[in-house]
Amino acid sequence: MFNMAQKPNIVIVGGGGCGAQVARQLSTKLKPEEYNILLVTARPYYTHLPAWIRMSVTEEGHLEDRAHVTYNYTFVNGNGQFVIGRVASTTSEEGDKTGFVTLESGETVEYSILVLTPGSLWEGPLNIPDTKKETVEHLQTWRKKFEESNDIVLVGGGAVALEFAGELRDTSPLLKTKRVTIVHGQELLLNEAYPKYFRKDVAKDIRKRDVEVILNDWVDDMDISEAGTIRTRNGRKLVADLVVPCRGPSPNTKFVTLVPGTLSEENRIRVSATLQVFKYPRIFAGGDAIEWDEQKQVGKYHTHASIIATNIVTLLKKKQPSALYQGSFEMISISNGKHLGSSYWSIFWGPTFGDFVSSTMKSKDLFLSWTRKSLGLSS
Repeated sequence: MFNMAQKPNIVIVGGGGCGAQVARQLSTKLKPEEYNILLVTARPYYTHLPAWIRMSVTEEGHLEDRAHVTYNYTFVNGNGQFVIGRVASTTSEEGDKTGFVTLESGETVEYSILVLTPGSLWEGPLNIPDTKKETVEHLQTWRKKFEESNDIVLVGGGAVALEFAGELRDTSPLLKTKRVTIVHGQELLLNEAYPKYFRKDVAKDIRKRDVEVILNDWVDDMDISEAGTIRTRNGRKLVADLVVPCRGPSPNTKFVTLVPGTLSEENRIRVSATLQVFKYPRIFAGGDAIEWDEQKQVGKYHTHASIIATNIVTLLKKKQPSALYQGSFEMISISNGKHLGSSYWSIFWGPTFGDFVSSTMKSKDLFLSWTRKSLGLSS
């Protein structure tokens, strides 16, 4: 049991795009002789999801060597420690109270302040296991599936499906003979957070790469028949030997066992503008798992982390947190293989950018260098 007999514990659940940043920032703001900073994480390393799409399709470049980032440098000057495990439940009374989280192992971790940044649960290739051995096996399995398949159906028409399609069209000449189909349940690709002209341009660009796009239709049953087909909700029959779920993820909040109403109908954590959980001033939340009207993107979570870290320091000084999260403008950069892509910014007049800017921003490096530097590595 990680108790608070000597020093209060500041516990962060989830070491992804938001949690790792909270841990790093707090390690520069809090004195190690006064507080324990504990990062509870299911994996012993940070996983860079944008690289997983490419490295699920091909071993070229051995991206796994850089996309799985050691946490060794996350805490500045070693001010913090890791607890490897998954949280099963969260216990606290309402109001200005401390509490504890219980791990699946049965261990408990007491907290003076708790930060919930558990991220999302994905399907298919992005459903990454917790151990290195299982992760390597998972990666090899999907690479083999993509290599051996000739008729690939991508279910969902968001950025994940688009990037898988681009990677499939950007690998060896053998893969270019494959049939790739995207099935999406809206009239345009992506969603309403982005303007129609951008969504139309994205569809135009992916179709140029010989990817079939089926709109206003759904795949409810992803099991392939003995005849090697699947049927859409509208009755369309598609030849398929591999069906890849690319639908949006679900929030990883099953362990948030607080009072009813803490989670929204979509099981996201309800927070105020200070990113404190409603009715629990000593619990903060950020990243994918919170209820906030914005697209869930890791590029925004440095700001989440800054708000949370600043307000934790204020709360520890027995003052009222005042740093407010006011949202972020929408921006998306979608790689279409290594050299093509599309980008959109909602600031100013809502400009869009094509292959040169998008490949420079994302497609070539997938934000890997920036992410590694943000976690304390040189590159």
